[in-house]
Amino acid sequence: MLGVPALFSTAYGNVGSSIYYALGVVALYALGLTPLVFMLTGLLFVMTAFSYAEATTIFPEAGGSSSFARHTFNEFVSFGAGWALMLDYIITIAISAFFVPNYLAAFWPILKTWPYNSMGGIAVIVFLVVINIFGIKEAARLNIILAIADLSTQVLLAIVGLFVFLSPRLLITQIHFGTAPTANQFIYGISIGTVAYTGIETISNMAEESANPGRDVPRAVKFVLLAVLGVYFAISMVGLSAMPVHSNVVPVNATTHKTIPQAIVPEPGKQVKGGPWRFAAPPYDKVYMLPNPSGTATLSVKATGPIYLQNGQYVTRIWGTQLATVYEADPLQGIVQNLPHGLAWMRIILAPWIALLAATILIIGTNAGIIGSSRLAYSMAGHKQLPPILSRVHPTRFTPYVSIALFGTIASILILPGRIGLLADLYAFGAMISFTVAHVCVVALRFKAPDIERPWRAPLNIRVGKATVPLTSVVGALGTATVWVVVVLTHADGRVVGFTWMALGFVIYILYRRHKGYSLTKTVKAVPLPESVQADIDYDQLLVPIVGSRITDEMMVLACQLATEKQSAVDALYVIEVPFNLPLDARLPQERENAKALLEQAAVIADQFGVTMTPIVVTARAAGRAIVDEAKERRSEVIILGATRKRRFTDRAFGGTIDYVLQHAPCEVLVNLVPLEGVYAEGEAAAGKTGGGDAGGGQAGGDGGGDAGGAPAPHV
Repeated sequence: MLGVPALFSTAYGNVGSSIYYALGVVALYALGLTPLVFMLTGLLFVMTAFSYAEATTIFPEAGGSSSFARHTFNEFVSFGAGWALMLDYIITIAISAFFVPNYLAAFWPILKTWPYNSMGGIAVIVFLVVINIFGIKEAARLNIILAIADLSTQVLLAIVGLFVFLSPRLLITQIHFGTAPTANQFIYGISIGTVAYTGIETISNMAEESANPGRDVPRAVKFVLLAVLGVYFAISMVGLSAMPVHSNVVPVNATTHKTIPQAIVPEPGKQVKGGPWRFAAPPYDKVYMLPNPSGTATLSVKATGPIYLQNGQYVTRIWGTQLATVYEADPLQGIVQNLPHGLAWMRIILAPWIALLAATILIIGTNAGIIGSSRLAYSMAGHKQLPPILSRVHPTRFTPYVSIALFGTIASILILPGRIGLLADLYAFGAMISFTVAHVCVVALRFKAPDIERPWRAPLNIRVGKATVPLTSVVGALGTATVWVVVVLTHADGRVVGFTWMALGFVIYILYRRHKGYSLTKTVKAVPLPESVQADIDYDQLLVPIVGSRITDEMMVLACQLATEKQSAVDALYVIEVPFNLPLDARLPQERENAKALLEQAAVIADQFGVTMTPIVVTARAAGRAIVDEAKERRSEVIILGATRKRRFTDRAFGGTIDYVLQHAPCEVLVNLVPLEGVYAEGEAAAGKTGGGDAGGGQAGGDGGGDAGGAPAPHV
């Protein structure tokens, strides 16, 4: 039941984290027009967010554009949108994880160089995959705190930077449109700029858990829009003010029009791999060009400006900014490192803070990608779009471990080359498909279902016939579709890998649906679970009878697992059954020692889970009656019992003790049936053979009454 703060913090933790890697990537191509690129892509972000908000309030369920397409068109379109969205989640995992070690290079500089940054990114993914398979929950309150810390730090950096660096004249004079950037570079930068808004579908996927989707989702979207657009525009201006666009005059091959690589060396006093650099030959100018991966020479690149003779050699100007070269992998750290000497104290404070905060936020972004991909795969498999193995959950952890491991592995493979541009290309490829589908669905639903309840509508509507059409969705669809075409035409790697991914997905979809005999377009209706099964059951107080067998150890573990999930407490009950030939208050020291030892063993199990356990010892004539009486007195909400499969036919389903509890219990009773051979496997034959395997209670002595509760205590 999430409200606006939780929705906002989770979404901002995903979208807002993108600035930590998007700024340098966009500046590499857009150069001085980087703030304009963020504004243009930001407008697409606004229109896409409006479409997601309207569609999500209509269909508050996980799946994003895949869910919208299912309700608007058919399963085939839904799968295409979902499979493209899956690529986005994988890239979110890869690109967020890859930048974690690059920011931590503030402490260990080697982490900024390949292959160590790739190895660090893969280690982050492996760690989070294991965590998610084990099912450790993410704290919503921690998300809110980190989102506030992240936003506050970015605002602080923007304010300080605007006062220290901002020079409108400098920002204008470093724009040389046509040369730096060229028209192609500018368009390319816009297509890459979409990576700045990774995680836009987060709110949509969390709508199922919203307290009031129709009200809270649009509010959260608006707050995210204001925060992201303001921060991105300010930070991009600060970045270019701190590290302006400059040019290097370098020799060029007059035949190929490609530059001749020049040797470079680290700047004095900054002997760190990754720069900044100076040319090794006079006049030892600063290097603004992109260096080669080894950091020993500048790259051979195509001349974008005029080629002319200088001192008998053909040369050209290559433009660049250290924001996109030295600090491509940690652009916000670049702003901090370029603070003036008068603010050295602030640099000392902010450098490690930015490193730790960025790493933390990016880890959360990576984790969100893992959760999103596994949740989406679970949803798609549930709708028979993917083989059910992808929705398989762990038998004890109840997490979709197959999809978590699979998509984590794919993300790790994409990190291996250490190519930021490839990851950005792939994100743009998949995101633009998903975003375009979302826009088209909103427009189509205005015609197909004009009367459907819409708690919130996208703005700027015009009437077309009997329907009203949102201009934001129409323009947004045209914009995202255009960007996708640009990606396909200009991003070779993104085109090849992207189309391969989509083709592979459709092959799996078609083969699976044909094999099962399902239609390629019609939705396969799932059999709904009864409401009683869907209910979220809370047990605040659990009662576990202890008899000292492996069965009751397992019941204790089960109780602790339930208690851990619901922050509940456990009462461990040992019943000493007193024979009729002894008074009920007989001392029975041996039996009490036995009870103490067994309850101490139960306490060890509880301690391992961090669960509060209360040990209880009672004397009674019959274990079943004692268990029922204690449950009434302690207001237990569930009694957890274990039983073995009976080998004989009697009028008792399980055994005397359990049957009595089932008939008279004042609360729910959970009985776990264990194969009989499982009890004998570890030398517990005495308890099982003497009685009927009924893990109901212990006994000081007895009548051999056919269950473990009636077995003599020394044997138990």
